[in-house]
Amino acid sequence: MDKMKELIGRLFRTGFFHIFGSGVINKIIAFMSSVVLVRILSKPEYGTFTYAWNIYGIVLLFNGMGIESGILQLASEHSGDTEYANKITDFGARFGLRFNALLVVILLGIGLFAPLKIEAGRPLLCALCLLPMFHLLYNLMTMYLRSQKRNQEYAKLQVSHTALVFFVSALCAFLFRQMGLVIGHYVAYIAVCMFGMTAYHIHLFQKTKADIGADRNPLLKLAFITMVNNGLSQLMYLLDVFVLGIVDPQETVLASYKVATMIPSALTFIPVVLITYLYPYFAEHKDDGKWCLQHYRQIVTGLGAFNLLISGILFLGAPLIVRIIFGEQYLDAVPVFRVLAVNYFFSGTFRTLSGNLLVTQRKLKFNLFVAVVSSLTNIIADYFFISWWGSLGAAYATLLVVLVSSILSTSYLVYILVRKARMQNNPES
Repeated sequence: MDKMKELIGRLFRTGFFHIFGSGVINKIIAFMSSVVLVRILSKPEYGTFTYAWNIYGIVLLFNGMGIESGILQLASEHSGDTEYANKITDFGARFGLRFNALLVVILLGIGLFAPLKIEAGRPLLCALCLLPMFHLLYNLMTMYLRSQKRNQEYAKLQVSHTALVFFVSALCAFLFRQMGLVIGHYVAYIAVCMFGMTAYHIHLFQKTKADIGADRNPLLKLAFITMVNNGLSQLMYLLDVFVLGIVDPQETVLASYKVATMIPSALTFIPVVLITYLYPYFAEHKDDGKWCLQHYRQIVTGLGAFNLLISGILFLGAPLIVRIIFGEQYLDAVPVFRVLAVNYFFSGTFRTLSGNLLVTQRKLKFNLFVAVVSSLTNIIADYFFISWWGSLGAAYATLLVVLVSSILSTSYLVYILVRKARMQNNPES
């Protein structure tokens, strides 16, 4: 009991419960938002927004050229050095905004000139074109707080953003339909960025331009490789809707598929919350193989048991869950929902955790290899599976890719940590 009390006290002091609590609150709010929006908008309207938002998500894979991830890693390695964190964040903000100017042009070009299967998505894409600027600034703030282990402030900033998106989007959706969702995101990002700069004194820009010296090239290299890795990994979820929109460009089909993904996607907050809290510690102990291996084993065992229970409940209760939460008109989403419930177990237990911990070990090239293999598998599987089974095929493709990436990432992470632990026990070998 004394050890348990000590553990709980340490977790509370270091902000774990703040991060976990904010993660739970965020997902509850986000889920409530999805349910409310599904009820406010018609099925075709929601499908149109899903189509446009998915294209926006694909472009946003290049957000800031991944500079926020590079800042998190280097600032975490210099844990406690606030001056260093300020300088590297200033450099990242200036670089990232210049890079995102290209994304603004791309989004506007797609909205105006690209051949789209759902024409109603054009004005939404044009309206979304400036959002990457504010998205980047918000991400930089959260990464800065995480690297400094200011977990309580990080949690409050996250909850503030999610709550604003919910309330403003719901109100604006009622008044302006799909365009209201775009307005809601702008309001939330701008308001939260202003709050972070004033209340938490997060200075993204210094009075004089920061010079990070020899760390410039390692930062940009780390950022670029991480962007490619994360981009290819996230593309798996975006490609399903994209290909589905080409093969079967019906707003109602896209709406049902999106509804089927909501609960399994929302549950990813569980491993994300854990890695958000753990990342700075694993980065700080990246050369201590025994410490990393011991803690990884404990985490994956407990997390796996919990996720198995959750996935089983979702699989068995799928028809009732969909009927109660989303309504009778979305019962066609049940088969996809069940496949994605199984997918969550593997993604939430292995893929998310091992992929992020490999970054703390600076194994970026292997992560890139996994991302390339996963993307190629996803493209091929989407092409054939969606042609054969429609939206259910998209779910099968997602499950296949998660299995492949989980096996590769987890096995390599364990190999790296075991090797480091053995070297610590036998330094001469």
